[in-house]
Amino acid sequence: MEDVAISCPPTKNPTTIGILSDPVFTRSNIASARMNVPKISPKSVLELELNSPIAERVADNPFEKYSSAFSTGGALGLNTLLENIAKAKTDENIEGIFLNISTVSASLATLEALRNALEDFKTSEKFVYCYANHLSQSAYFLASAATKIYISPGGMLDIRGLSAQVMFYKGLLDKMDIEVQVVKHGTFKSAVEPFILNKMSEANRLQVETFLGSMWNKVVSDISTSRSIDVQTINNVCNDLTLVGNQNAALDLGFIDGLIYKDQFDDLVRTQLQLDSVEKINWVSLKEYKKIPALEKKQKDKIAVIYAVGNIVDGKTTGTNQVGSSTAEELAKARKDKNTKAVVLRVNSGGGSALASDLIWREVVLTQKEKPVIVSMGDMAASGGYYIACAADYIVAQPTTITGSIGVFGMFPNVQKMLEKKLGITVDRVNTNTSADIFSLTRSFSSQETARLQQMVDETYSTFMQRVADGRNLRLSFVDSIGQGRVWTGADALKLGLVDTLGGLDIALAKAAQLADIEKYTIVEYPKMKDFYEEFMSAFLDTKISNRMQKSSLYETYLYFQYLESALELKGVQARLPYVIAVD
Repeated sequence: MEDVAISCPPTKNPTTIGILSDPVFTRSNIASARMNVPKISPKSVLELELNSPIAERVADNPFEKYSSAFSTGGALGLNTLLENIAKAKTDENIEGIFLNISTVSASLATLEALRNALEDFKTSEKFVYCYANHLSQSAYFLASAATKIYISPGGMLDIRGLSAQVMFYKGLLDKMDIEVQVVKHGTFKSAVEPFILNKMSEANRLQVETFLGSMWNKVVSDISTSRSIDVQTINNVCNDLTLVGNQNAALDLGFIDGLIYKDQFDDLVRTQLQLDSVEKINWVSLKEYKKIPALEKKQKDKIAVIYAVGNIVDGKTTGTNQVGSSTAEELAKARKDKNTKAVVLRVNSGGGSALASDLIWREVVLTQKEKPVIVSMGDMAASGGYYIACAADYIVAQPTTITGSIGVFGMFPNVQKMLEKKLGITVDRVNTNTSADIFSLTRSFSSQETARLQQMVDETYSTFMQRVADGRNLRLSFVDSIGQGRVWTGADALKLGLVDTLGGLDIALAKAAQLADIEKYTIVEYPKMKDFYEEFMSAFLDTKISNRMQKSSLYETYLYFQYLESALELKGVQARLPYVIAVD
């Protein structure tokens, strides 16, 4: 890894960063660059290049074009994408959207939100054209919402169904003589399985088959509706790999509208725009278009959108991918702000600390007593993510959102044998009381200690169930029957009463306005995003850079590595999703 040294003495003047031989940047010239609002000409086309990871929201990076040292991987913010698609819908200078994609690094719930935005855009009678050299399965799912889809003659369309893989570490841990001690409540709470089993339990296999099938049914249904292709036909071509390497079949069966080169695609766009064959198409990038301010006038009444994204951890959080006491503080601020008439809690979390989840839940309850609280579920709101959501007045989820997982566990490694057998290290101890060293990494639990820990987990599960029963007005016995750590999709959660309706953030905002009885309002997002200057400085104090390097070197195994690393760092009782879920 290349070391980077930064010296930044305290000063009231704009702080200057010298970046090797690159230009010098200051806060002031970053601000002035943002004020450079582009002018959009008539007959323009908004180009959405979506070949980068899509997160809930990201800070603008003014340095990226100058030096690869400051690259963020080109990550895109879902909130920015949705806002600008909506803005383009009513912009008289924007005639259509060019969907420029090949692969999309996003979950199905995020893709569903984008599909819905594109479908809404098309109601303005403007076009959405997609062109790609090849389309991955996730990219095609999004592209299927376009008016027309074209790929190059030598390209490929990849549709073959969904697959779930779980990596198990027990064999590795056995070789290393590491014992993992587990206490849990929930037949389906399978987060611990990779550390104590060599394959899925029957309960885990059942729940994976169920939620994966639900997700695939939604994908097939959406493609079928958008492309007017029979559901059975879609499943048949997946089973037979009909479309893999067979572009003509994709065209003949109606999955795409043409096999053309990029210059031919440009000619089609010119025709649509009624331009001469030599006239230049005015492509407008998202980077430029988002500089144009929205036309809406700021209102006194506000709806606060509070993002709860990432692992739920104890204490304050500094990054944008962690949820902790800072989230609780944002809820308290919104509750006390007289101009904030409603709160939308945007949850995209697989859970984490049971204690932190309970503290955030408490703030949701307090806020809900004074003003409406609506939950908008993103890719996942499971386990602790559902814990913090269940007390809201109304819950909105995407059909493919991963939610539920009402269950808890504790996991405690014992490395005593590894130290002794592999390294020749022994440990001796002196205690004032029998279990003073209960959480030591160098001994096993006694039967009495295991029983006490199990009791603690059972009590936490009972509390979790009661929170859900009270918040959702469900019988406790019913919550237990659909709980036990079982994972559900948003579509199935709706049937069970765990959520109230299906949709995205726009639906949650509309419901918040309805319950608050307001028509005009300003949306404010919390916690406030750091500007890129602050993010860059703090990046050297956390693990973002090392994680990015690990990801680039480990490729698809990075997710497994990340899961193993985080699991071994767990402390206390956890309400956490048992999977890392990625869709290609």
